Amino acid sequence: MKLLKNFMYNGFYQLLLVILPVITAPYISRIFGTHGIGLNAYSQSITQYFVIAATLGTYTYGNREIAYNQSDKRKRSQIFWGITFVSWMSATISILAFVGYTKLFNPNHFNLYMIQGIAILVSLFDISWYFVGRENFKLIVLRNLIIKTLTVACIFIFIHHSDDLLLYIFILTFGGFLGSLSLWPYLRKEVYLPKFKDLRIKKHLYNSLLIFIPSLAAQIMLIANKNMIGGLDSLSNAGIYTQSDTIIRMVLSVVSSIWVVLLPRMASMHSKGDTSGVRSLLVKTIDISLGISTGMAFGISAVALKFAPLFFGNSFREVGIIMIMESPMIVLFTLSQVLGDQYLLPLNKMAPFILSATTGTLINIILNSIFIPIFGIVGAVVSINIAQLFMVIYRYSAIKKEFYFGESLKSFWKYFISGLLMFVVVFWMNQSFKMTMIQLILQIVVGILIYILSNILLKTQLWLMASDLLGKMQNRVSGNHIRIDQDQEILEHPLDTIEASIDQFDILFQEVDEKERLSHANFLTTLNNFENTLKNVTFNDELNKNDIIRLSDFIAELSIMMSKKREYLKVQDQEQLHQFAQGLNILVSKMEKIAQEEHSPKELKEWFKNELGE
Repeated sequence: MKLLKNFMYNGFYQLLLVILPVITAPYISRIFGTHGIGLNAYSQSITQYFVIAATLGTYTYGNREIAYNQSDKRKRSQIFWGITFVSWMSATISILAFVGYTKLFNPNHFNLYMIQGIAILVSLFDISWYFVGRENFKLIVLRNLIIKTLTVACIFIFIHHSDDLLLYIFILTFGGFLGSLSLWPYLRKEVYLPKFKDLRIKKHLYNSLLIFIPSLAAQIMLIANKNMIGGLDSLSNAGIYTQSDTIIRMVLSVVSSIWVVLLPRMASMHSKGDTSGVRSLLVKTIDISLGISTGMAFGISAVALKFAPLFFGNSFREVGIIMIMESPMIVLFTLSQVLGDQYLLPLNKMAPFILSATTGTLINIILNSIFIPIFGIVGAVVSINIAQLFMVIYRYSAIKKEFYFGESLKSFWKYFISGLLMFVVVFWMNQSFKMTMIQLILQIVVGILIYILSNILLKTQLWLMASDLLGKMQNRVSGNHIRIDQDQEILEHPLDTIEASIDQFDILFQEVDEKERLSHANFLTTLNNFENTLKNVTFNDELNKNDIIRLSDFIAELSIMMSKKREYLKVQDQEQLHQFAQGLNILVSKMEKIAQEEHSPKELKEWFKNELGE
């Protein structure tokens, strides 16, 4: 349930990130025009290089390391402060370098660049990576929701003329700065105060640099096109490309909500040795990502031609063509990120992760140098699509020996057919009717319905997973899975009490460190509570096959946790915990076997009574 909630929180936030620019972009485009948008995009892309240097890979590295040590407060504290000190050092150097660069190379726009430079200060205080690693997406989303909403309000209140460009940039960057500061008060109960000798700064610096290389390469690939179009073509064309890229990135942000949530979960599973869980989760991620990204790519292409002038104004009419050409990158970038961020990075396979990113970036830059002088914006779009395709092929070849994803890739044709059918209908509507906001909404709704119906008819993996999720949600509100007491208060699904009981073990282990030992009384109380909860849940006539599968996953998770945390117990309790964990492993094996057979709920109840004892 926690993973599902994180999907919902992050999905909502990413949707918000899509909606807010949709609200502001038409307004801003008409105020600043192609030159103003291009100047902002170009200066922002230059600043972004220094932001990348300031973060130094600490966001992704910190996220992963915190996920590895979610249940160990002492190690979490050491990791947090060690990585934070590295981030502070790199950000300070980056700020000084940025000021020097601006004075030397952009003295005419010094004030503009200094305001853009506030983004570097954001990286100095950004600790969202810690809470992502802790899988606390609710906190991040709620804080950013407030900041983003205030930012949009300020844009409409204060930005009215083309001369307001500096103020516009300040509103955006200062909003990000406030967002980074807002998370610090929540650290008080999360980490201990630092001990400098335990920070291991050299280790964190080295590992951050390893991740910094592919992160730098990925960011360069994202922003190099704007730089190179601005330098080899014109600022106006850089502005046109920026608007197209903005829409594509907004779409990608929705898909990215999947892997942002799953990265810490994948890292945590890997740290526990759950290889089968890693594979299962990765296969599901690929299916979900392919299904969503393919639909969005075809959808964007279908509405692009008339969407661009409606949304950005007639001076940005060319944006529609660029959006169509850039849309394949939605699928390619998604696959590349899933294979890299969801497998190579969490499992610490840095060589293929680094090589694929750096080589892909070099390909993009080389092709840009050749194509942009000849073909302009079109050359830049072709270059980045080729580079992304290379990264997908390279990363897939790096992991295909360990995991076979043939079924996921074979199902791609179903998504392609569904998307193509949607494209034909929506593109016809787009070209046949006068474009208005109502017509745009109608086209989007029709496209979504066609894509969903096509997925249902073709029985895609995306639809099968969605229907399974809907079935579970329906079960939670059905008579068999919701208990209502005399006061008509709705109680949780019985298995949620198991999950809550397991959480008590997690909390118990978090409250101690290596210098302490869990008290004998607390250990026995928690153990007895779990045994009683397990019997209460299983000794009834309500469990079905799906519940058994879910229950076995919970118990397997608890068994792994117990095996890793034996050292926290007093000596007399360690053997008891070891035996209990072994018993859980045996129970899980039996449950997985019986889940493959056909049994009535009553038969399952009797089976559990025999296994667990009256």
